[in-house]
Amino acid sequence: MAIIRGRQMGLDMPTLAKQFKTSKSVIWATLNTPNRSKATGRPLKTSSGDDRITVRISKKNPRLTSTNINSELKDQYGVQDSFLNISQKISVDMASSSTEVGKGSSALEWNKVLWSDESKYLMIGTEGIIHVRRPVDKRYDPKYQVPTVKHGGGNVMVWGCFHANGVGPLIRITEIMNRYMYKDILEKEMLPYGRFQMVRGWLFQQDNDPKHTSHFVKDWFAQRRTFKKQNGQKLYREVRATQGRMDQDPTSDPDELDRVHAKRCEAVIKAKGMATKY
Repeated sequence: MAIIRGRQMGLDMPTLAKQFKTSKSVIWATLNTPNRSKATGRPLKTSSGDDRITVRISKKNPRLTSTNINSELKDQYGVQDSFLNISQKISVDMASSSTEVGKGSSALEWNKVLWSDESKYLMIGTEGIIHVRRPVDKRYDPKYQVPTVKHGGGNVMVWGCFHANGVGPLIRITEIMNRYMYKDILEKEMLPYGRFQMVRGWLFQQDNDPKHTSHFVKDWFAQRRTFKKQNGQKLYREVRATQGRMDQDPTSDPDELDRVHAKRCEAVIKAKGMATKY
């Protein structure tokens, strides 16, 4: 390093700091940092080739434990390694490998999709689990309890849709929705909106709710030829996201919502309908 060579030539720290345009503390730290370039500690038990074999065995069968991998290394290759080293090598390889999703589907294609779903909003509280931090002896203190209302305090069920350029109609559902009510919403709300707002060749996307996949609704779609089946039956179920943002402002940035859903759809298509990180 130039700083070390300069010091060996007899230059003092102020001169080195001025020459390298840095502080004297940096010069001091550089000169007093021990040299770690040489390997220290116990020699490695395995070579780089053995490490590649370990990673290859793990990739071939991801369900193998470190014990099983170690046994296979010993039996087939005569190599023995510790369980901790095997786990570390596999973890490093998994962290260094990266995959890209979304290639093959342009943003223009996703701009043609009209997304839809039903959602229930509680007037008070939530149906999820609420965690409360409390002292050990304050279990029955009202301060550390979640207040509840009989029958949940009421709720509102709505059907809505959105696309890349905006949000569609929001319909309140006052009764239990069945296939006939769903067909009426599609015919009176979704179809006129889609024909007026969407580009030519647009697609309508829904999930696999029983009323959505009933023969009655499928026949309706077939008569109007407005639905094109996507790759993967669980496509939309995997891409429900950003609902919290729409709860705060239903008109907020539909472009971002479309981009997020498009990215998730592409991940599901690449996984051929199997599980994804979403």
